[in-house]
Amino acid sequence: MGTLDGRIALVTGAGRGLGRATALLFARAGADVVTVDVDRAAAKETAEQVEALGRRSAALAADLAEPAAGAGAVAEAVERFGRLDVLVQAAAVLDVEPLLEVTAAAWDRAFAVNARGLFFTLQAAARVMARRGGGRIINVSSPASRLPLPLLAVYAATKAAVDSLTRSAAAALAEHQITVNSIAPGRMETPMTERLDRSIATLTGREYTELHAERARAIPLGRRAEPEEVAEAALWLAGPAARYVTGCRLNVSGGVELD
Repeated sequence: MGTLDGRIALVTGAGRGLGRATALLFARAGADVVTVDVDRAAAKETAEQVEALGRRSAALAADLAEPAAGAGAVAEAVERFGRLDVLVQAAAVLDVEPLLEVTAAAWDRAFAVNARGLFFTLQAAARVMARRGGGRIINVSSPASRLPLPLLAVYAATKAAVDSLTRSAAAALAEHQITVNSIAPGRMETPMTERLDRSIATLTGREYTELHAERARAIPLGRRAEPEEVAEAALWLAGPAARYVTGCRLNVSGGVELD
């Protein structure tokens, strides 16, 4: 038996990277998975991989910058599968900009997806879970929320908001037997982190390959994480072993952040 046998999970940002790795790991653990991504084709590709593992899936396109998008995805998931047991929020946007060049538009876009979109998706999922007597919500934070990052000031601020919302939601939803936790992944091998390093290289006049390797060597464990390794943390939080864990921020950074 898998640790998530019979569960219905919804994963945002499921089209690639950590979101896709989480969706597939949950499927291997026995869950049916709703894949949500702004890129419909990428969400569909992940859903097809879930189905190839013998689980049910549905692919939904949603831009979480739209206030009603998250609630709409939750409603469609419940309509198709009858309930929702686990929510994983991996969707995020990231821009690399010097602090003195940040625009209001860039600020608003980042907070619209990473904070507001996350909150209202969480709210919609929690309402469904409360009616059924419980559930698991896992938000993706980042070590950026606790580090001074001059080129990532806005992204870091959105992830600090995720940390705060996770704590508040954990306190508010405990009476409904809903646990709310977050994971803080470090530097992974994903399309987002590649774009990040390429942007840093461009802004600093560095050669990308050299900078990418240097940032990997700077990690105390000496390498970047594979997204599947970080997904294991999400699986643990979604499974029975973590039933008494809530309000936790699980550091999966290889030592980039030391609690």
